[in-house]
This record gives sequence, C-alpha cells and structure tokens, in this order.
Amino acid sequence: MLISSEQEKALQTARVLIELGYALEEVLNSQLIQPDLRDFVQERLEEEANRTFERARVVASETDGSDWLAGIDRSEWYYWRMLRAYLLGVKNRPRDSVDSLDDASDRVLSRLKDPSIAECDVRGLVLGYVQSGKTAHFTAVIAKAADVGYRLVVVLSGIDKGLRRQTQLRLNRELTGYPSNPKGAVAFPPVGRQWHQFTTDDLDGDFHPGRANAAALQGSQPVLIVAKKNGAVLRRLRAWFLSAPEAVRQNLPVLFIDDEADQASVDTRGSYQTEDEAYSSDPDYESPAVINGLIRQLLQICSRRAYVGYTATPFANILIPHDTYDPTVGEDLYPKDFFIDRPKPAGYFGTEEFFGKNDVARETKTDGMDVVRIVKDDEVGVLMNNHECVPSLDQALLAFVLGGGGKSPARQAR
Repeated sequence: MLISSEQEKALQTARVLIELGYALEEVLNSQLIQPDLRDFVQERLEEEANRTFERARVVASETDGSDWLAGIDRSEWYYWRMLRAYLLGVKNRPRDSVDSLDDASDRVLSRLKDPSIAECDVRGLVLGYVQSGKTAHFTAVIAKAADVGYRLVVVLSGIDKGLRRQTQLRLNRELTGYPSNPKGAVAFPPVGRQWHQFTTDDLDGDFHPGRANAAALQGSQPVLIVAKKNGAVLRRLRAWFLSAPEAVRQNLPVLFIDDEADQASVDTRGSYQTEDEAYSSDPDYESPAVINGLIRQLLQICSRRAYVGYTATPFANILIPHDTYDPTVGEDLYPKDFFIDRPKPAGYFGTEEFFGKNDVARETKTDGMDVVRIVKDDEVGVLMNNHECVPSLDQALLAFVLGGGGKSPARQAR
C-alpha cells in the first residue's frame, strides 16, 4: 500500500515520540500529528506493535553458563540509543523492524566476551541473505560493542577503494556522525563520546599511520578503522598495532568485523597442519594466503579480541578445518565459537521469490513469479545470427524501461 508524504512524515513523528517515552494516546492527541492523519497513524502503530519477528538461529560452542550481557546496565548506553533513534526518526523504519535488529545484534553481542576480562579470543560467523541488511546488523553490533567497552573496532571491508569507502560512508552516517551535523546523518556525539577515526570517507581514505595516533588507544573514546582487505594496508595496520605499548595491546578490547568474509579472507593456499605438527620444516609446506595470513597476524597482537565474519555465502568459511594452525600466524579463521543465521527479513525479495524453489529432500516445490519467458526456437536464429530485435526481446526491453521509470505517488511528491 502506497502512502503519501504527509502520512509518512506523521508516522515518522509518532515513532520518535513513542521512542521518547510518550504514550500512544498522548502521541495521537499531539499537535504534531494532524487530526485527519491520526486514524492512519494509530492503525500503523498498532499493526507494528502486533507483528512478531523470527529470531536469529544460533549454533554455538559450550560456554561457562554465565550470561554476562544480562548483567549490563543499558541505561548508560549511548551509541545504540542514538542509532536506534536514527533508524526510527530519520530512516523511518517500522518499530518491529528495529526491535528485530535489536534482538539479532544482542544475539551476537552475547556471544562475545565481557571486554573487561583479562584475555579472550572469540571467532564467529553471521549468515544473512544477499542485500538483506548485513551492514545494518554489524553497525548495530559495533554500536553496542562500544557501549559495553570494546575500545577499538576494525572493519575489513572489500578489496577495492569503492567498497571500502561505501562502508565508511555508511558507518559515518549512522554511527559516528559528522561535526557539521548534516541532514540525514546521526547526531554528532558530545565531547567524550566522539569516535577517533583513522580512516576517512575519501576514496583514498584507507588506513595510513600518518593519520593514526596510537595514544588514542589509551583513552576512553572508541576508535574506528575501516580498511580494505589489501596486503599493503593490512601490513601498515599491523605495524601500527605493534608500535603501541605492550600494556596497551594486552588490555585493549578489539572487535574485528570482516564484511564479505568469504572474499579474500579464506586461506586458499596454505598447507593443512595442526598445532602439534611441524609441516613448516617440510619443503612442500605452503604458508597461508597473504590476506588470510595478515588477518590472523592482526588477531594475534591483542589479548582481548573478537572476530565476527559476515557473509551470504558461508560454505568456504564453515569448511575451514577447525584445527588448522600455522606457527607464524596462528589459528585459522574458522568460526569456532558461534554461527548465527539471520532469518529472511519481512518483504525480502530474492532469487527464491523470483525463480521459485525445488526442494528435492522434502519433495516440495515453490513456484516463482510469472515473469520468466522462454525464447521461441524460431526467434533464436534470428536473434543470434541476424542480431535483430525479435518481438519477445522488444517486449522485454519495453517492460524494463516502463518498470524502471515508474515512481510511487509518495516519491513524486518529494
């Protein structure tokens, strides 16, 4: 159902007021909501309140039985509270959608360790559908991790400048804010809450020691680094880590987020060996692939560390031998502590919805959309040999242009 810009704005205002603690009746009677829109707003808010969401599925290793996150006082949290307000008030996300993100990010955070403990090494993997909100999910995890005391966050994003910059822009807009407080971005934090950033949203804003001050690692404000998975960049980052005092490296809680963890991060070259074996002296032994080895070296530097990979295609990550070890770079990136499978978001449209699904194991079949057309045999030769625009191709092109040119009334009103 399409809604007008006035309806959208009224709903956005109502969501913010409720987030601030106002009761529904107060919101509906507020002068900020036009009288003729109150029934619409009430209906939408009640619909959101009554919708349920599927929780993320978790496969995890055994723990000591304690739920450290349950004992945390969330009243002092800042970064998640600001991100939540941004999603509701600026992005105009439905409350149930934000509640689902809140719950799903909690399920990751609870699998990390309390950042105040002396030593920890957590490795996990989050699975999600293609273009289903994985960036939003790890942004929420980062916000909450900063709230509970993780001091340094390193996001490994993409293998080229464009993808790294795209992630940096998103995190700046939704997490760190800008000093100028531009429209459409989260509010810039007050003094004492601001992020130290050693990468920028310029195309060439990747990590370089000249932009980084290791003294910031000893303060109370969180540090954010968004680096691409590139050998030269990761070597600079490793050298900078090692330049910090050993006491800092031992006491600094670090969270590594590996975006698209199946790309470049997986070892495609190294020989298999366990910690008890000594294949490194074998002339046939191969060291791990460059990016994989450098990430593993980064993880070794700090005593309090957590590594969380995100991907929609997890097979390479899950099939890493769980006991692979290299004497130089340590354990491989196998997600030994947890796998978290995020459910399909409401309204998600992907290949299954488009093409359908034939489940051989369950002997079930789901039909896709009625959009696929088979090119007739007599048109194939004309299309391939004469390069003519046959009727079926002509119709497909027209449908594409008309579909791409269509706009909703609400969008036209803007």
